[in-house]
Amino acid sequence: MKAEVCVKEDQAPASAEIAQYRGKGTKYVNQTTGQTYVRVRKGPTRLKGYAHLFDAHASWKWFFPNVYRKPAYGYEKLGQHRHRDILTREWVGDYDDRYISACDGKISKLVVQAVDEIYDNYPNSTWRRTFIRNISPLFLRIANWPFNHVDYSNGGPNSEDYPLIIAKWFAASIAIAFVVGSPWATAEGQSRNEGKYDPFPYMYYGYPKVARNMLENETLQGYRLNETHPVAERILRPRFLCFLTEEGRPANLMNVEEWINQYDKSGRNLSYLFVAYTQEQFPDEDQYNRELHEIADAAARNAGVTAYWIGNSCMPEPHNLTEDIYRICDVIRGAHSLVIAVRRPPTDIHGTLNTTDLMLQQWGNRVWTFPEVLLSPAGKDIRVYTHGEDLLSPTLVAKNQFAAKVWTTDAHVARQLIDHYEGNLILNQLELVTLALECLQKRRTQLWFPGDHAYALMGLLRIRPKIDPSDTAFQAFARLSLANDSNQLLERLICMHPKDPNQDWHCMDDGYGSQLWDILPQEVNVAGIGNDDTILLDGCRAANVRWKSFSPVAYKRIKSWKRWLAEQMLRTMGYVLLLSLVFLIFYKPVGYVLLVYSLALIALGPWLIHMLYLGKFWGTQGWFFGFEGHMDIETIERQIFGARLGRMQWSINASPLSRHYRNAQDECVGEDPTNDPAIAQLVENAKRALPGQQRIFTIVDTGTMTATLIQAARPPVCFIVAAAEGGMQRAIGCSYDWTTQTLYRETVMRLPTTVLDQMSRVTRVKIGFKREMNSYGPMGQVGEAVGKRVE
Repeated sequence: MKAEVCVKEDQAPASAEIAQYRGKGTKYVNQTTGQTYVRVRKGPTRLKGYAHLFDAHASWKWFFPNVYRKPAYGYEKLGQHRHRDILTREWVGDYDDRYISACDGKISKLVVQAVDEIYDNYPNSTWRRTFIRNISPLFLRIANWPFNHVDYSNGGPNSEDYPLIIAKWFAASIAIAFVVGSPWATAEGQSRNEGKYDPFPYMYYGYPKVARNMLENETLQGYRLNETHPVAERILRPRFLCFLTEEGRPANLMNVEEWINQYDKSGRNLSYLFVAYTQEQFPDEDQYNRELHEIADAAARNAGVTAYWIGNSCMPEPHNLTEDIYRICDVIRGAHSLVIAVRRPPTDIHGTLNTTDLMLQQWGNRVWTFPEVLLSPAGKDIRVYTHGEDLLSPTLVAKNQFAAKVWTTDAHVARQLIDHYEGNLILNQLELVTLALECLQKRRTQLWFPGDHAYALMGLLRIRPKIDPSDTAFQAFARLSLANDSNQLLERLICMHPKDPNQDWHCMDDGYGSQLWDILPQEVNVAGIGNDDTILLDGCRAANVRWKSFSPVAYKRIKSWKRWLAEQMLRTMGYVLLLSLVFLIFYKPVGYVLLVYSLALIALGPWLIHMLYLGKFWGTQGWFFGFEGHMDIETIERQIFGARLGRMQWSINASPLSRHYRNAQDECVGEDPTNDPAIAQLVENAKRALPGQQRIFTIVDTGTMTATLIQAARPPVCFIVAAAEGGMQRAIGCSYDWTTQTLYRETVMRLPTTVLDQMSRVTRVKIGFKREMNSYGPMGQVGEAVGKRVE
């Protein structure tokens, strides 16, 4: 049974029914669509609990949780893997889903508790599942048992409920008299870790591909410490230029240093034009090269310079070709001005690109043309020469209007970069890198190396690492970011919550709507770059997530005389009853009085239990509990604390799925996310998700006494706090690939800043942006993973 139901006011079946809902529910306005709903209370969900012991699909094992359900899918056995834990113990086995135990530091099979509907009906995971157990104190469950049949859709018990309530109350009173004096008669969990969250006992033993400190790199034969972070030197002049000769004759390609020694030893009269083009329009063939040089020659003479630089001729040395390509940014910085040569591309057989503007837009859609415009001399118009038109009358495009005219798809972003290089609107380093990367990733290029987008960005920055052909796109960008100290860009980037779980690492669309500069790393820094598109993050605080079950939670409450009196009555009711029996033998008047008194105490047992345990907590043991699926907040609190006493609430803004509303007192109140029909549909769809697809999990945080609905492909086995944003802390929920000792970002939650004091530091972690799905198949075909500990 669902705890709360939302009914659209404009789609309800009958007006009388709407009146009924309005009388018993409260209005709810969807924050995204503006649609009004009515929230109707239906009472807590009833879980089967230990009745699952008799399920046909139940499997048993020696250690807790003793009963579980096997997954429907398993990973293909492609080889044995090795893991070394924080205490240097080794495990060798097949790939499977595991987590690091906070108790002993070993990696154990991941077992996830799930709501009944998922546990019974959808064995669609690669991890084991178990049912949700009620771990609250037995006598609290007994005290609440008389009311657990009441349907709260009518606002509370009615006349038909009272006979059963009275009968159950009598039975509960008798039971409490025996249970209160038993060894299980405690409602407080054991305090652990001095009240802090469970630590995350993790250790990474490998080498980074690139370390921030040279002493941490792998020492190889012939390795020199001063080459740890090799930087590409800037060039003051181009290596070669095409120098003008007599009109009508082709330009003379010469080494610049030789030309200066022969004609201008001071170098003061050397000025050249930078000719920009794209091979899509001018392929590397003799005919198109001649056309290109004709345009360049005319443009140089019109500009009154002595030479021009053009890519198809001015990089003639094969052994320097790679360095020259990635130093074009220096060539454009030293140029007199920029001209662009365009023509209709040979592949345009239908003649769709028949105007200069369309040809120019095609030119502007290439990666390497983007920094050429940004770095061209400030304050000078860009001249556009079109093949086949009058070369004495080029099209003039003001640089500050280039974005609106040419880069139409991202004009608003590109214009900010132009203004920066024109000196009209100065961006800080973080803004510059963020906006430039966004623009470059939208443009096309024929890749020389996987990191070409980062190398194009490199030309816009001061420090340029040397090109490493073995770099992936991410590694090239990460090395560039580390070299330029881009305001902890990588530290911020890993803390973003992807709006789309399939978006690339360089996409900066945040699920919370924040910008990269809104995220502020707290005592966290990148210590190195991994070999598999990961980073080594140091200085984080972390906490383990317990997925296999809830656990008794220690708490603090203010003592009061009412609680003290209720406790004494509960503790002494059995002794008074025995004493009354003794007095009935020797002195009946006193015996009758004591008997009536003891029976009254027994009858008041459930009420005294409530009196003893009512009230708010002033401090709780920090735990992160998790389960798959969704339950109403009443059921969650009953499973942990035995009763719904209003201590636990839905989080207000801890997840993109969190929802809240303004109550009658103008207070911001968190509410069940499934009151939003869109979230309710997500919850329903996630029940049938296949491995690697997004699922719905609930994280229960007893440190803040909140529950949060999250979306992730895998259960995050830990939360790593790495940054602050908007007055809260960003905690990265990570799954663990034990075969490579890598944590992968599955989700990002926002937690109150107070959790920092309740979390322990974790040693340097290797963390990745996106985890690829390993090959899997039905469990009957691939079989269960096996492994063993290595002594």
